[in-house]
Amino acid sequence: MVEAKVQEFVTFLDSLPAAGSEAENIDRIHNVEVAKRALSAVQAKATHRFVEQRQAQETSRRVPASMQIKGVEAEVGLARGESPFVGAGLTHTATALCTVLPNTLQALATGQVSEYHARVVAEQTNHLSDAHRREIDAAIMHRLGRASSSQLRTLIQGHAYRLDRAAADQRAGDNARRRRRICMDPAGEGMVYLTAELPTHQGVAVMDALTKTANQRLAAARNTDDSDGETRGRDQVMVDAFVELLTGQTTATGVTAEVVVIMHDSTLFGDDDLPGWVLGQGPLPAGMVKDWLAAPEAAKFFRRMYTRPTDGQLVALESVRRRFPGVLSKMLKIRDDTCATPWCNSPVEDIDHRQPWAQGGKTTWANGLGLCKRCNQRKQNRGWSYTGTTDHLTVTTPTGHHYSVPTRPPITQVARWNSDPPLHNLVIDIDIAWPTAA
Repeated sequence: MVEAKVQEFVTFLDSLPAAGSEAENIDRIHNVEVAKRALSAVQAKATHRFVEQRQAQETSRRVPASMQIKGVEAEVGLARGESPFVGAGLTHTATALCTVLPNTLQALATGQVSEYHARVVAEQTNHLSDAHRREIDAAIMHRLGRASSSQLRTLIQGHAYRLDRAAADQRAGDNARRRRRICMDPAGEGMVYLTAELPTHQGVAVMDALTKTANQRLAAARNTDDSDGETRGRDQVMVDAFVELLTGQTTATGVTAEVVVIMHDSTLFGDDDLPGWVLGQGPLPAGMVKDWLAAPEAAKFFRRMYTRPTDGQLVALESVRRRFPGVLSKMLKIRDDTCATPWCNSPVEDIDHRQPWAQGGKTTWANGLGLCKRCNQRKQNRGWSYTGTTDHLTVTTPTGHHYSVPTRPPITQVARWNSDPPLHNLVIDIDIAWPTAA
């Protein structure tokens, strides 16, 4: 019934005649945005109710409190086509809105704030007591819909520091010890994002040091008429200084690194234009990979990996052991590239059995699966199952919902399979290592 009504609403919106003026289009954009925000409030209420129902059911089944509502965030993520990580944030936001942030929920339901701004309020107060969260929710009510996300964050932080200074001091100390981390994410075009989360004074010190180094190098380049220094802007000089200072190398291009690339044989040995693929990072231009291979100081190791000519799926390997051996494990990582769970973008950390070993699952290519640690642990929870073949994966959740995704080696996603003439059924696995610069 609900699905039919939702589809009817979508059909109605899609059937609206085109707006006759610029002003009417702006009005339509605004009105649809208000409707989206109201729907987000409906989603939040449904999410909170789902969590309550699951907890009540598990309580009635006498599931220990420490084991209750395991994996609900992943179910919410799957239902919304998002990763388990995003699903966790959406679940926590929904719970907060429906329990301790009534004014923010009301602002969302009436279209005053977006779901993103509502999530900012929930996340910025999640370390506080329920009473303090309600107090802040009331204090910022007049700013909802008027403040930007950055303004909301600073406003909430100010109230939090005022309400519980001792706890704020404690959290600042704890964060300095526990939240420090460095993350790497693909940025496309052969680039990555390298992000550091560290205490404010340390971050300011790092930027200050890089800025001073960049200024000195730019000044030296101008004084010596260094044309290369003139072609690099301040940002590029700062990045090169960052790499050199961090790695101890004399030049940013001479770093020590090991990269695993897969590439089709027709590109590696011929003139094809199919890109290479760095595991977990994505495609790279063929010319960039060949430039790496042409570097005389780089050590290279090549391994042939045969595929089905029809669709590029890698050829199977099997083992009688419980643990997946090295070559089979690496092939599975190449096939899945990132965590195989639908919409999870985390790197592959565990190679495990689709059908559990304890239930007779074999250590084979068909039964192998590349997962991040959290998804691998989550699939052990009651009601979860991962089934399928080498060509597709189906995840079944405790509510009986099924989410299926195709499984194809990443490089085949940009290859011309079933082309005329057909491509060779050979993919090359290349390990490239640059030695430490002298």
